[in-house]
Amino acid sequence: MSFAQSRATGFFTKTGSALPWRALRSGASVSDNGVEAFAVFAGSPGWPQDWRARPGRTEVAKHKTSKLKKAVFRIFDRYLIKNFLVPFFYSLFGTLAIWLVYDLGEHANDFQEAHLGFQPIAWYYVVQMPFLIVNQLPLSVLLGLLYVLTRMSRRNEIVSMLGAGVSVPRLLLPLIVVGLLLTGACTALNYELGPRGQWAGAFMLEEIIKGRAKNSRMDALVFPNRREFRIWFVQLLDTKNEQLHNVQVIQQDGHGVIQYKIYGQNATFDGSRKVWIFYNGKIAYVDPSGNVTSEEFFTQKEVSGWSETPWRLSSATLKGKYMTVPQLENYLRVNGDFPETNLAAFKTQMWYRFALPWNVMVVVFVASPLCIAFSRRGALGGIAGGLFIFIGLFSSTNVFLALGQGSRISPMVAAWTPAATFLLLGFILLYLRATNRPIPFTG
Repeated sequence: MSFAQSRATGFFTKTGSALPWRALRSGASVSDNGVEAFAVFAGSPGWPQDWRARPGRTEVAKHKTSKLKKAVFRIFDRYLIKNFLVPFFYSLFGTLAIWLVYDLGEHANDFQEAHLGFQPIAWYYVVQMPFLIVNQLPLSVLLGLLYVLTRMSRRNEIVSMLGAGVSVPRLLLPLIVVGLLLTGACTALNYELGPRGQWAGAFMLEEIIKGRAKNSRMDALVFPNRREFRIWFVQLLDTKNEQLHNVQVIQQDGHGVIQYKIYGQNATFDGSRKVWIFYNGKIAYVDPSGNVTSEEFFTQKEVSGWSETPWRLSSATLKGKYMTVPQLENYLRVNGDFPETNLAAFKTQMWYRFALPWNVMVVVFVASPLCIAFSRRGALGGIAGGLFIFIGLFSSTNVFLALGQGSRISPMVAAWTPAATFLLLGFILLYLRATNRPIPFTG
């Protein structure tokens, strides 16, 4: 069949197979003897002068995906990640196992005296796990890095990689990616589960044994509402049933002058209507001189328009380190009229919830350059330097937290300064190692 005939019939013949010519002109894929191909024209658009078989679109996509995998996930990347994860998980789960055995021995008598079964005991430890993991992750990452990088340095594997043209930042890229993933997981755990685990370690066992919450009954509670100029005196607050016993509320004006006082033998809060109900009490109205002008006795008195709730009254005894991020946000919003010294501890804990997970990245950037060494002396110096820097990070974190909670410095500065400072130090060490410059105390 000639080209003219093929143009008239719409088919082009090559090696005995008929290919649709219009499909070839439009660039569609066709099959020629089982090989997917498409035509490329190099002449007049009307007449085919040249075409050649090329790989089909499926093969091209597979080839591109293969090249992408080779570019992103190299063999030494997988090798480095695998060698790091093994000691990392050994360290993490080994530490948790040691703590579990120690704590079981410490509280075995308490479990026996309370006649606790397997389920409450297991739940007691499961709740604490997120808090322990969040605080153990930086140390486990450090031990994993010390093991894998120093071993590779002694075997000259890192020298071989650097000699093959791989830069130090590119060599550490898989570890940095793993550190980012662990930081994200640590942030998610520290949002709510971590603080709940810390609270469980402090109070949950006592609540299980006694059968009631530690803060379910509060005695001699004083709560000042500075925004609305009220002061509450409560002899007993039952937070579980939201019952108040022997209550006195003093209402003042903006200048601190008492307007009236409400006394009640009992008081409850109707959350649906947002109304306080006082029982068996009286209202005493006071003039500016402090003299009682009139008294009103009642068996039941409803008061609306007050912003206080039983939770807000009991929040005066809460501690920020046991509160989750939503609880801290709610506390700071509801009690925004408190003095800055009273809110400093809660603001510091709020910032610390997000700063603590970044200690994982600090360890990656600080320990990795120190562990890359080209001699035995350098490896030992890097291990010692990584451990001392980790101790410095842990100590400075506690010091700055104490300063922030005591309102000595800004809460944000107190929470982020240690992590930011040591992260900057890690960047400097990485730069020195990448440019082949000497790092102090590593030989």
